[in-house]
Amino acid sequence: MRRAYLSAAIAGSIIAVGVAACRGIGVDEVCAGVGYYPLQVRITNDQGEGLAFGSIVTLTDGSYLEIDSSRYDPAVVWAADSRGGRTYDVTVSRRWYNDVTVRGVRVPGGGCVTRAPDPALVNVTLRVQAGAPEIRAVAVRPPSILLDRARTEAYAFVPYVDADAGVSRSVAWSIHGDTASVSFDAPTGTLHYKCRAISGKLVIVARSLVDAKIADSATVAVQGHPASSTDPPCA
Repeated sequence: MRRAYLSAAIAGSIIAVGVAACRGIGVDEVCAGVGYYPLQVRITNDQGEGLAFGSIVTLTDGSYLEIDSSRYDPAVVWAADSRGGRTYDVTVSRRWYNDVTVRGVRVPGGGCVTRAPDPALVNVTLRVQAGAPEIRAVAVRPPSILLDRARTEAYAFVPYVDADAGVSRSVAWSIHGDTASVSFDAPTGTLHYKCRAISGKLVIVARSLVDAKIADSATVAVQGHPASSTDPPCA
């Protein structure tokens, strides 16, 4: 069982690099399901909004079972990275939505290649179950970051809100932990780095203004620069 957590951009980098995994081949070749993702599952609602965050993609092929999800791409789950050249039944599940199964999806692979083939694409539209709440989930992305000077001095997190059409997607932001390490713009969820001698760690939370029980969080590491370090200390 393998979990795939890469965005299209990251997966594209993997495809470009490739992995030599067949005996006796050159380093410019890759083998089926090794070094690239042969299956792309695009998950949206009726309005075309991405629903990958919080959705589970299950691949089955006889006794084989694989479970995949996404942490970085709001619409796409990449899968089957260790097992190309097969045919799968693909099921997408998500809380408050009806499951969707697409059967007989053939993915490329099955041998060594000099160029990673285009992935098989499965488009899935999820529909809300009867009686589901009008707001169902919040996902804060990215799930973690590092703040440091001259690298990522400021960062604005993005909230992805799963809600009915016409329902407010607004969230209230808050931070908890070593808050002295940053300055915080609550209306936008933006953090600004503060250079200190010690490192810090905190959590940022986005909470729905429609239903305060619906929330998500991300972790933030803040790099310190002590005076004893070979790195220039904070001014």
